[in-house]
Amino acid sequence: MDEADGATPAALVRGLLASLMKAALISGDAEGLPFRREAARLHAALAARPEQVASLKLDGLWWLAVGDAETPELRNRADRIEYGQPKVCPFTLAELTAPDLDLDRAVQRLRETAATG
Repeated sequence: MDEADGATPAALVRGLLASLMKAALISGDAEGLPFRREAARLHAALAARPEQVASLKLDGLWWLAVGDAETPELRNRADRIEYGQPKVCPFTLAELTAPDLDLDRAVQRLRETAATG
């Protein structure tokens, strides 16, 4: 059993957002691949139960996820965008739980929102 299967919906959303953010921070596709794989794993678990996220406070989870992603360890490798993200999550819960969520486009959206605020 995958540990994501037993995670709370809030933990899955937070982990997915943090993994996407980590992938957005790093420019090298090979270096960001582990974060994209983690995002895909968490998304699969989340997409299997979209009805469980309806009551979550997305912006609160977003800020926690940004904090998870913007670690001192990652700062030296983060060359794609600057630290500091918009206060409002650039995704909706429906987008995050959609079976057809395109992770590459999600990472690109994070890079664009970071650039423009």
